Amino acid sequence: TVSRRFHRCETTLACCVPVAGMGVLFHLALIFPLLWPAIAAYDNGLPNGTCFDTAIPENLRKNLTTPQGESVPITFLLAGWSSAQVTSSVIEILLTEVMGYNIAIGNRPPASSVDSIYCMLGCATWWNNTNRGCETRKIIHHVMVESWYLGFPHVLDLLAEMYQDEMPFSAGDMGYPGTAGGYLPAAPLTQALNTTGVPFEYYKNWDAAWFTPSDYFVNLTAVDTADFMKCSETTMHDNVTAYTFFKISGDTDGVVITEENGVKTYKLLCQDEYFWRPSSCRSDPSKCVVFVTGGDGWDIPHAPQRAAAYNMPFAIGVAASWSKYLEVPGKYKSMYFYWWTPDDSFIEMQPTKLILPTYDAYAWTLSDYTTAAADIKTAKIVPKDLTIMAPDVVKLLAASLFDSAAVDSMMLNMKTNSLTREQAACAWLKGNDVRWNMWIPDSTKCDPGFGLYDDATEVFTAQRTTATTCRACLPGMLSKAYSDDSGPTYVCEACPAGQQQLGAGEMACDPCPLGTSKLNQSPEECALCPAGQYQDEEGAFQCKKCPPGTTTMILGMKSISGCGCKAGSIDVSDLNSPLRTAADCQACTAGLDCPTMSTVAALKAGVSPVGEEFTPMVIEGYFSTESKPIELFKCSSPVECPGGKPDTCGGDRIGVPCGECPAATYWAGSKCSGCTAWSAIGWILCIALIFAGLVGAYYFLNSAVTAKASTLVSTTCAVGMMINMLQSLGIIGTMTVGWPVSLKGIWGFLQVFTFDIDGFAFACIAGENPVARYILLVLFFPAGLLWLSLCGLVSKVKAKWAWDTTKLRSTMGQFMQVSFSTMSSTALVPYICYAHPNGLRSNLKYTNVFCRTDEHTAMVIAGSLLLAFGVCGFWGFAAYLAHMCPKWCSTGNFRRVQSARFLLGRFRLDVWWYGVPLLLRGPLLALTVVVAPDYPAVQCLACQIILMTFMAVQIYNWPWKAPILNVVDMVVCFLLVILVAVAGFYVPAVTDGLKTFFEVFNIVALSGLLVLVGVMILASVLALFYRAAIGSQQELKIMTVGKTPPPSQVASVLVRQIAALVSKSDEQMAAKLEKLGVYDLQALQLASSILQNEVVDATDAIEPTRSSRSTSRITSQALAPAPKKKAEPEPPKPELDKDDEDPNKAKQATV
Repeated sequence: TVSRRFHRCETTLACCVPVAGMGVLFHLALIFPLLWPAIAAYDNGLPNGTCFDTAIPENLRKNLTTPQGESVPITFLLAGWSSAQVTSSVIEILLTEVMGYNIAIGNRPPASSVDSIYCMLGCATWWNNTNRGCETRKIIHHVMVESWYLGFPHVLDLLAEMYQDEMPFSAGDMGYPGTAGGYLPAAPLTQALNTTGVPFEYYKNWDAAWFTPSDYFVNLTAVDTADFMKCSETTMHDNVTAYTFFKISGDTDGVVITEENGVKTYKLLCQDEYFWRPSSCRSDPSKCVVFVTGGDGWDIPHAPQRAAAYNMPFAIGVAASWSKYLEVPGKYKSMYFYWWTPDDSFIEMQPTKLILPTYDAYAWTLSDYTTAAADIKTAKIVPKDLTIMAPDVVKLLAASLFDSAAVDSMMLNMKTNSLTREQAACAWLKGNDVRWNMWIPDSTKCDPGFGLYDDATEVFTAQRTTATTCRACLPGMLSKAYSDDSGPTYVCEACPAGQQQLGAGEMACDPCPLGTSKLNQSPEECALCPAGQYQDEEGAFQCKKCPPGTTTMILGMKSISGCGCKAGSIDVSDLNSPLRTAADCQACTAGLDCPTMSTVAALKAGVSPVGEEFTPMVIEGYFSTESKPIELFKCSSPVECPGGKPDTCGGDRIGVPCGECPAATYWAGSKCSGCTAWSAIGWILCIALIFAGLVGAYYFLNSAVTAKASTLVSTTCAVGMMINMLQSLGIIGTMTVGWPVSLKGIWGFLQVFTFDIDGFAFACIAGENPVARYILLVLFFPAGLLWLSLCGLVSKVKAKWAWDTTKLRSTMGQFMQVSFSTMSSTALVPYICYAHPNGLRSNLKYTNVFCRTDEHTAMVIAGSLLLAFGVCGFWGFAAYLAHMCPKWCSTGNFRRVQSARFLLGRFRLDVWWYGVPLLLRGPLLALTVVVAPDYPAVQCLACQIILMTFMAVQIYNWPWKAPILNVVDMVVCFLLVILVAVAGFYVPAVTDGLKTFFEVFNIVALSGLLVLVGVMILASVLALFYRAAIGSQQELKIMTVGKTPPPSQVASVLVRQIAALVSKSDEQMAAKLEKLGVYDLQALQLASSILQNEVVDATDAIEPTRSSRSTSRITSQALAPAPKKKAEPEPPKPELDKDDEDPNKAKQATV
C-alpha cells in the first residue's frame, strides 16, 4: 500500500519502510523540475565572490588527486531541497575559503537519496532508476550533504553484496533527523495555551471526550471543498488501506464494505465525498478539525488509525494539487496539516509537530500505525576513496553538526529575504564563527593509516614542521606512530627490504610471498623472480638462480622444479628415461617456435603438459620430419607448410619439404587438384596456338623499316613493351621478399611470364617429376626456332609460298627477343638455391629438389646449355648485328640489315644499338635472386640499381621512334623502381655481416658523391686558367662531355650543304623531309633556329624564319657586353653595276 505512494519505488527497497522520509522523497520528486534550471546555472551566489575577507584566493586552492592520478575539484552532489542546499553551502564555503580546496557542483541534482548511493558508487547513469549503469563505474561526485540514504537499508544491503569494498559511507551525522507527520501552526497553539492552558501539541489533549480542538483550529464547515480531491481519487478508496484501518480500529462505521462473488472490498467512508471523519465528530462536522495532506493521500494509512485510537476529532482531506497543498494551510491559518522537516514550505508559520506515542517498530510490522513514525538519520554521504584523497575533508564533514534551529534559521532567512543559498549560509557562518571553527581539523594531526604530507612538494614528510596536511599512506608504505611537542601523529615510511604492502593506509608491511624478492627499502612491490630464478622462501631479499642451461616457464617461480629449457631452446632428452638428471637444452633453429619449457616430446605430440602457451611448434612456412623434428626445412609458402606438428603439409602436398603433389595431380595455388582429360587437351591446344602464332608473326612483324614510326610499328612496339614489363614484374615477383597475402596472388599470376606454369596443370602433361618438367621448359625455346626453320623449309614446296630468308631470320630473332627475359629467368632456375635452417639447400622453384644432388645436376646441365647457347649466344649475336649494321649500310648490304630489323626497327636510326643493352635488363634482374637468394635486402638494392641505370640510359638517349613510347618506357622503369622500393618495406631488418655490407655500400656511395663533386670543382678551376668559360667551344672535353668540333670544320660543311640545297625546290625538299622521323625533323628545326639567331646576320636575311623555336631562343649577342663606341669614318659605298641594281639578284647572291 505504501509503495504506491513513493515517487520512485524500487524493487530492492521493499518500499514498505514506514518512515517519515518517504513523504519528503515524494515532495522532492515534485519540485525537481522546478529546481533544474537554477542548479544548471549554478555559481557561488555571493555578490563579492567570497564570504570572508580572509578567504584563500582561488589561485592558491588545490584539487583532489584521485587514485588514478587525476587532479579534480571536490564535486558536490547538490540536492534540490532547501535544507540540503543551505547546509551544503556552509560546507562548500568552509572547504574553499578556509581549507583551500577547489569545488564544483554536479550538473544533475538527485531526485531522491537513493540516487546518491548509486552516484557515490560511481555508476555511469546513477539518475536512471531503470538502468543505473553500474557496470561502468567512475567516481565523479565526492560529497552530498543531507542524504536520507540510510532510510533505504535494503538497497544498501543489496549493493554491499555486489560491490563490497567500493560502497560509499557516511562521513558524519547532520545533527538533526528527518521527520514527517502532522504539524500545527504556532498561532492557534499559542492562543489555546494562553486561553485554556491546554498544549494541543500533545495527542492526549485531542481527546474529544475532554477537549474541543475545533475552538482553536479550522473546522470542516469552514473550508471550501474545491481545494480538495474527492475521496475516490485518493488512497482512501484503496482496499488494503481501508481493510488495515478496519482490522486495527474495529470502526465498522468508518468504512464501506461491499461484497461481490464472495469477495469483500473495503474503502474509507467519506460522508461528503471529500473528507473522512472519525467517530468522535462523524455526527457533527463542526467539531471536526481539518487535517490536510497532499499527493494521493500521504499519511492516510496512519492518520485514521490514530484518530480512532485516541478519539481525535480531525477530518482527513487531500489537497487538489501540489499548489493547493502549499496554499491551503496558509489560507486557513489554523489548519492541521501533514509536513516534514527540515523544509521551508511552511516555515514562516512556525509549525510544531503533534507529539504521538514513541515509535513502536514491532507494532508497525503488524500494520499498527498508532505510534509515531520513526525519524530518519540524515548524513553526509561520500565515496570510499575520499578518506584517502582528502582525510581532512572527511574530518570536517564528521565534525560539522547542525541542529534544526540552525537549519531553520538559514532557510527562513533565505526565503523571507530572497537570498541565495550561499548568502544565507554566509550570514549564518559570520554569526557562528566559534561553532564552525571547532569543525576545522588540525591538518597535521594524522589518523592511523595516514601520514604527514607536504602539498607544496607533493611528497610525504617525516616532520610536522614541513607538513601541510595528512594523506593516506600509499601502497608500498606503512603508517608509523610519531610524536613531537605538538602531540601524536603518524608518518608514512617505505616498506623495508623483503616486505611489501599492496594496500593503501596500512599500519604494517607483509613479507614478500614465495616467488618474489625485494633487495632494498622502498615503496615498490616485491618483484617476481625473473626468468631463470625462483624463490621458495617468504621475505627474501634476492631470488635463487636455476641450474645452468635452464630457466623458468613463468616469472615468479616458487620452486626449483619449475626450471626448464629457456625460450629459444628445446629439451631433447628422453623425459621417460630413468637416467635423466637434467634438461638437455639445444638451441632451436629458424622455423621452430620454442617457448620456455619446450621439449621434443611436446613438439611431436603438439601439446605441452604445462599448458598450451608452452607448446613448441613448427612455424608457418617451415617443415620437419617426424624422425628428425628439430631439423627444419624452409618452404616456399605457408599454404604448403602450415606448421604445427612435424610432418604436416598443407593442400595435400607430399615430400620434403612439402614440395610436390601426388601423381596425377597438380598444384592449384592452395591445394593439389586432380588432372582431367581437359587438362591435357588444353595444353595441346595451347601449344598449337603458340606455334601457329609464330607462323603469324612472320607475316605481321616484317613491315618495312623506315625512319618514321608507322602505326603498326608503334602498336607492335607497345605490345612488346607490355610483354617485357610483365616479364620484369614476374622476375621481381620471384624475389624472396615476404610479400603480403593480398599481393601473392598477383605475383603468382605474373610469374607465368617467367615460365612458372605449374599452376596451370603443366604436371598433367609433363608428369610429376620436377626435372622432367624443367627440361621440357628449356626445350621450348630451341623448339620454337626449329619450328620456324621447318616452316621456312616447307614453304619452299611452292615458289609463291616460299618465305623470304631475310624475313624468316628477322622473325626468329623477334621470337628470341620477346622470350629473352623469360628464357634468361628459366635458364637461371637451377642456380637459385636457398638455405634451409638445417644447412641443406633447395632449388627455389622446385623445393623438393635439393642442390648438389643428381636431380639438381641434371637441371644445371639443361639450364647451362640454355644459358650458354640461348641467352649468351643470342645476346652475342645481337651485339654483333648492332656492330656490323652501320658497315653493311655503308657497303649497300641491305639484306643483312633487314635481317636485323627485329633489333633495329623499334628505335631511332641514330640509336640503332639500344636493343642490345635493353636485352640485358631481364637477365640482370633475374640474376639478383641467383646471387643472393637468402638476402632479399640485397635483391631489392640490386634491382633498384639495375632499373635506375636503364632508366637513366633510356632518358639520355630517348631511343624509341615514337615519342609516346619513350615516355611510357620511362614511366614503366620509374614505377618498377617504386615497386621494388616498396618491396623493401617487407624485408626483415639486416643483421650481422649483411649489415656491414650495407654500411660499406653507403660509405662507397657517399664517397662517390664527394669524389664527383670534387672532380667537378677541380675541372671548373682548371677551366678558368686553361680555356674559356664552361661550355665554350674551346672547353676541356671533361666539361663538354665529349669533343667539340672546330667551328671552321662545321662552317665548311654547312657551306657545302647549303650550296647543294640551293638548287632544290620547296617540293623536292618537302619530299625529302617527309621520309624523316619525328626527332630528325625536330633536330632540323632546332638547327634552323640556331642558324637564324646566331649565324645569319639580320641585314643578310631574306625573310624571318617562321620556326616557333626561333622566337623563344635567347641569342648569345643579347648577353654579350656592349662594344665601346668609336668614331670611325664611313666606308665608301661601292658602286653597283647594272646587275646589282636588281634587288632579287642581290638576295640570291647573299644566299
